[in-house]
Amino acid sequence: METLIKTRRYFADLHPNKKTVYIIPSQDDRCTDAEVFEPRRRQPHRDAQGLVNFYEDADPAKDKYWREKIGKYLWDHVVKEDMRRKGISVSASPDTFILAAYPKHYKLWIHKKGDPANPRTDHYLFGSRYVDRFRSPAEFFLHMKWILEGMPMKGPGQPDCQCWHCDGSRPQGEISQAFGVYHPHRKDRGGGDDRGGKGGGKGAKPRPPTSTTIPFKDYTKLNLPPSS
Repeated sequence: METLIKTRRYFADLHPNKKTVYIIPSQDDRCTDAEVFEPRRRQPHRDAQGLVNFYEDADPAKDKYWREKIGKYLWDHVVKEDMRRKGISVSASPDTFILAAYPKHYKLWIHKKGDPANPRTDHYLFGSRYVDRFRSPAEFFLHMKWILEGMPMKGPGQPDCQCWHCDGSRPQGEISQAFGVYHPHRKDRGGGDDRGGKGGGKGAKPRPPTSTTIPFKDYTKLNLPPSS
């Protein structure tokens, strides 16, 4: 791997095939706004109507899809700008950009609800102290940028973040359209907040920090494309 840029909060590596860039966020507790989250409903128990409402780990393919979408955004709007400021150029022409791991304590879950034979499924990224959940990669774009920029705050419990959840001045559909990934915002119909409150964005009650730690995800063990 060739390291293209290294900052206190992330570094970016170019794979030997010269086509793939891995963006690796710091796993330091000071470089994340997240804490460990474990959904309460992990088993497909049926309710009185015979319906299910539970969470599972996201499948690897969907997890990679999210990280590729986020990685492409970060390359275009964070990494290239940081490299430009530092006078760093790239001789190669990479075309694939992958967030190698989420910031510490973030995790993608799949929520299944309804008919056990064919439940509704939704993927949610949980972890943030300030945002209940992110429903799509595009919802997380600006929040991830805020994390890599040092998580500036407007005041206690008020992230100076431009994402729809934290800022609220622009609807998510408008933000997604600006980045060419238009996905009309829809209300979460997945059964409410598994933390015990209502799902939501701006105004979600911050949770106190935790000292619990998890090991750094070794991005070198991901399914990397073969070297050429």
